[in-house]
Amino acid sequence: MKQSILILLSSMFHWTGCVIYEEEHDTTGEATTFVLCEGNFGSSNAALWSFSPDDATTATQILGGTSLGDVGQSLTVYGNQLYVIVNNSHKIEIFTVDDEISHEGTISFNSASPRYLVIDGTTGYVSCWNLNAILILDLPNLAVIDTISVSGMPEFMILDGTSLYASIPSNSDWSSASSVVEFSTSSKEIIQIYETVSGPSDMELIGSHLFVASTYYGANGSTYTGLSKIDLSAGTVTTNTDILNSIVKGDLVRAGETLYRATSTGLAPVNVDLSLDLDNIVGEQTNVYSAAADGEYLYFGTTDYVAPDTVYVTTHSGEAVNQFIVGAMPGDFAIGVE
Repeated sequence: MKQSILILLSSMFHWTGCVIYEEEHDTTGEATTFVLCEGNFGSSNAALWSFSPDDATTATQILGGTSLGDVGQSLTVYGNQLYVIVNNSHKIEIFTVDDEISHEGTISFNSASPRYLVIDGTTGYVSCWNLNAILILDLPNLAVIDTISVSGMPEFMILDGTSLYASIPSNSDWSSASSVVEFSTSSKEIIQIYETVSGPSDMELIGSHLFVASTYYGANGSTYTGLSKIDLSAGTVTTNTDILNSIVKGDLVRAGETLYRATSTGLAPVNVDLSLDLDNIVGEQTNVYSAAADGEYLYFGTTDYVAPDTVYVTTHSGEAVNQFIVGAMPGDFAIGVE
């Protein structure tokens, strides 16, 4: 059933201290990569950086400190638009990336705790923990136009045709949940609920298979991880729960034909049975916090939870290419922005 809007959310069009940054390195034809540094909770030191992976001199802070906000959660790219989701400041900052990076506007929410954004044309879908909902956005007008209520806290999302898939890692009382919910984008109704390993978060769609990375915690604070594979054509789910460990991270990364899961030292290939090949980790890093890939490079965000931190760039086989000094806790990447 189509849900009414849960809460009135206002759009803000003003910007204090807007930064316009001329991307001189873009004129060479090199790809531009953005990294969002999460910052420390409550410290308002989230930061957005830009660099070209081949050129160590290009690392530039676009926005940082109180000008960006508290807890940089995720980045979404659509065409030449870059959307920066700032979780604890409850907003999305929108930029246009051309020869210059210009700030286009802000969508501010009333304590919604936004997490991830996916886009279909002029419509955006943003998962919000504090609302137990997915908000539907009219992006040209920076406005909320509808709400999909969710049983639990929605996290990562994937759009595939008329289906929206959302992982639900936690119930509204913060206990572990274990489902991926498929919604119809036309009716806003639930099509299917898939049961996964507890704590589903990051997802990767490969053909008709949706891979889901999970992390959950035992009564004594111990960490458990696992993977699930949803066969969307058959409606079946295969799962594997790892042994107790503390090295496996949340990110799923596809590089070429290989699916990896991030670990504290690099990327571990995912085996056919959904276990991780921890004997053949690519990257040889330490303190990995996040990872990403494009057609040529792997990116590793590393941290000691205090700025400055470092992003390392390698080939797909793990050979070092470059490194960049950035802000605290580099947590998400936007690669090859047009």
